[in-house]
Amino acid sequence: MSVVRSAAKRSTGKRHVLGDATMRPVGARSSRGNGLLSFATLDVLLGETTAFLLAAGLPRKRLVAQLRTQARRVAAGDRLQRPRATQVIKEGHENLVEIAGVVHDWHRERRYTDNKSGDPVPLRPAVLRRLIGRRFPRAKIASALLWMQANGVVTRRRDGLFVPSMGRQVVLKSRRMRVMERTAALVPQYLRVTLRNARASDPRERDVDRDARVFFLPEKYVRLWRAVALERTRAFLEGLDNWLEDHTRPDDTGPTVEAAVHSYCYTGEPRSAKYASTNIGRLEGRTGRRSGLTELPRRSDAETRLRGQRRRGPITNVHSS
Repeated sequence: MSVVRSAAKRSTGKRHVLGDATMRPVGARSSRGNGLLSFATLDVLLGETTAFLLAAGLPRKRLVAQLRTQARRVAAGDRLQRPRATQVIKEGHENLVEIAGVVHDWHRERRYTDNKSGDPVPLRPAVLRRLIGRRFPRAKIASALLWMQANGVVTRRRDGLFVPSMGRQVVLKSRRMRVMERTAALVPQYLRVTLRNARASDPRERDVDRDARVFFLPEKYVRLWRAVALERTRAFLEGLDNWLEDHTRPDDTGPTVEAAVHSYCYTGEPRSAKYASTNIGRLEGRTGRRSGLTELPRRSDAETRLRGQRRRGPITNVHSS
């Protein structure tokens, strides 16, 4: 099932709705305020954010203190974000994106790739520093190279040459601090996108916000789903990344904006399909009157590899930017 979120007119048919939720369209004005949120939505957002912070390791007392501080700021009409903290998160996120850009240039430009294979060639330290210097100021080149080495983005061989270690993707290892900083950078972007889309009347002014989802995928397919999603997302993002890099203009005299696509997959907690209306047989490719399937769909490369790796152990789960 593919879902498209839009600010166009919506049907009012009942779906998955909280029992005490107010049946109010997204754009409706509340009698108690002029926001776009129903009370049910507000409860979910605040509750889930609080639960997330606690699960991520924020001490309960510190969370309580922060909530009280933010409550005082709201009451006083002050801004909620601390400029210094916001700037730190912003700079860290931009540095990570630029490091990924260095790896992108290394894999794409002729001077850094092999003429026959097209693979990135090993680089001398001075050449790699010049490559990094195209995206970082001179004062940050050394620290950027150290970060790339410490996080496994590049490896220095015994002959002194550097080689990329991850392919075209910069993979974040599961270090809580960096994962949390990435979350702090991306979640506000998604919130701004949803709010802008809800307010926009012209479809051309909206950013893409779509998902493909089912509610009753058998657990035996979860590993295969993750492998297929990773394979297809890699190709999808590579094409968009090339387009963005071809059109970015840091020295443009006119106004510029940050533009990005963020992909993630979600796997929920186990649930019972006892009362499901979904035809589970369709997931397995069985022939049905309504589906019209007469044979199994062609396996993707990820499906083929997964079947060959079942005897050798599980596929490693990674977080890629």
